[in-house]
Amino acid sequence: MPSKTPDQSLDQAPDQSLCHTSETSCPISKTLTSERLFLRPFTVEDGDLLFRLYGNKDVMAIRKIGTQSRQGSDSQLAIITDHWQRRGFGLWAVFDRDSGTFMGECGLREENETDDKVELSYGLLPEFWGGGLATEAAATVLDFGIKALGMKQIYAFAQKKNTASLHILSKFGFQHEFDFDEDGDVITRTVLMVD
Repeated sequence: MPSKTPDQSLDQAPDQSLCHTSETSCPISKTLTSERLFLRPFTVEDGDLLFRLYGNKDVMAIRKIGTQSRQGSDSQLAIITDHWQRRGFGLWAVFDRDSGTFMGECGLREENETDDKVELSYGLLPEFWGGGLATEAAATVLDFGIKALGMKQIYAFAQKKNTASLHILSKFGFQHEFDFDEDGDVITRTVLMVD
């Protein structure tokens, strides 16, 4: 991963020296890497990055929460960073490992705050679709969830019309549980059972 100097744009992945909190509370210590990707927890400074993704109509047309305004995206960022504080895991910002370019998000999060069900979430900007990068990000996050966190059950949701996402989920062994209507869209809930 390239190092980041203070004058580089915020859409690049920082190196760990940029974390100004103690090592034990620094979310940067929970970075993940794969062959082509670098993943780090979202921070409160990532409003512009997240809005680039959550405000993108092409991306969010097939996502559960739909296209977000800047205010909606900032509210989602608060939820994401709170999740990291409460649970010690969450959504990672995904970057190109070589160039440091922001690509999207991938992670594990509560399905809701009233139970312990955890769901896989991922979304990349359109220019990064079709090259297996979402699959690579999801594989990296699932490996962390299963091996580091000991998760035995992980859920995932996708709009039924989002065949690309459902195909990725099937590659990992996610099984169809049921479909439901949400604001006129048919959503498929799947589950991965870990032996």
